[in-house]
Amino acid sequence: MTDPTFLGLMRQRFANKQNPIDPVPWELDDKDTAYRHVSAAGYAVPRYARVGSAAEALAVGESFGERFVVKQPNRHSTKGVYVLEKAGEGRYLELLSLRILTIDDLKADGPEPDYWLAEECIDSGIEGKPLPLDYKVYAFRGKVTHVNQIDRNVSPPRVAMFDGAFIPLELGENFTIDGIRWLPEHHVIPRHAGAMLEMAASLSAGLDTRFVKVDCYDGPNGPVFGEFTFASGGDDTGMVRYSQRILSKLDAAMDGAEVGALSGFDIDMPAFRRSLTRDATITAHPAQYSRMSAGAAQGDRRYAPLVADNLATGVSKSVFILAAHVIGCLNGDDSRAFGIQQMVRVGSRAIAGQARLAEFSAKALAFHEARADGNAWHTARAAEVRLAGGDTSALETLRELAAGGYVHAARVVAKHDAGVSV
Repeated sequence: MTDPTFLGLMRQRFANKQNPIDPVPWELDDKDTAYRHVSAAGYAVPRYARVGSAAEALAVGESFGERFVVKQPNRHSTKGVYVLEKAGEGRYLELLSLRILTIDDLKADGPEPDYWLAEECIDSGIEGKPLPLDYKVYAFRGKVTHVNQIDRNVSPPRVAMFDGAFIPLELGENFTIDGIRWLPEHHVIPRHAGAMLEMAASLSAGLDTRFVKVDCYDGPNGPVFGEFTFASGGDDTGMVRYSQRILSKLDAAMDGAEVGALSGFDIDMPAFRRSLTRDATITAHPAQYSRMSAGAAQGDRRYAPLVADNLATGVSKSVFILAAHVIGCLNGDDSRAFGIQQMVRVGSRAIAGQARLAEFSAKALAFHEARADGNAWHTARAAEVRLAGGDTSALETLRELAAGGYVHAARVVAKHDAGVSV
């Protein structure tokens, strides 16, 4: 390769598909071949049928229910894809365009393909979103760096971005987007976030190529594979542009390095990856998950504590709680900063350092000090942050509150006197 960068790799792959230095299994661009490969690896794909024409795909698709997909196999993204909902005899509401179509409207995008596919439409599990959110997982030989969340229920599609531990990346700080093609959306952690990362990492590790983007959906019973993308058009054309810090980490990941969490937190990524299972990450009841995720997409401040309260136990739990708190802060709820600085300060089996501690300690202190006048709760919280940061004068504030009968302050003082981190 002449350009040893991530963006150079994308340009090279678009310009020249055959390169012996960087072998790419381009045969997996074919949808049926990819589905068979993924199924053989033990991961879920949509129920589907391979047929000879769009008309046959339409007929078979109706057997999958009221909502189904007809697609050609030789295109990416939404090109040549029809997501159809029955709308009367011979009529269908196409959910990407919101147009009413008939069989005569189903045309190939470009040359007629060798075959067509009929597929089930994966249930999003989110109220008001008939199309499932599309999670595009960027993987480098089994190491996930980041995830792009795309909501195609609106136009332009709305996007959000996470790092490889599903901690949010910040628009404007970590990346920018083409505001004509995409608009920002709030972060929604999939029910099977851990399983999604495990699937993408495993599939990537099984391919002899530097980089692959594994597109998937959050199905009712686990992640469902969508497609492999070896040449990422959004990255190549500038629909998304990364900060120089992020780009340098993607360049390093392309060369096989362990680059850590792109969000900047000190996550022990190997330990985090080892902890991932194929079970649900968010254990909320389906009805609760449906409504809380619908709200999350609009910045609902109830989302962060609800996620934290409904997580499966295990090594990865602390990372997902951290992710939930960061989502809350990005949604304007700075009360979450206290939890973030506390988790980073104390650490866990997966949170292995104190990067970004100063940032969120300052944010937590500003939040509580602004509300401390005459309020014991906020006064105590601000004192806790100052004490944890080494300001011993804050201990007197807490002792005074404790002497006045404030139980929370008494607990904090007792922990401090016992040598336990506050």
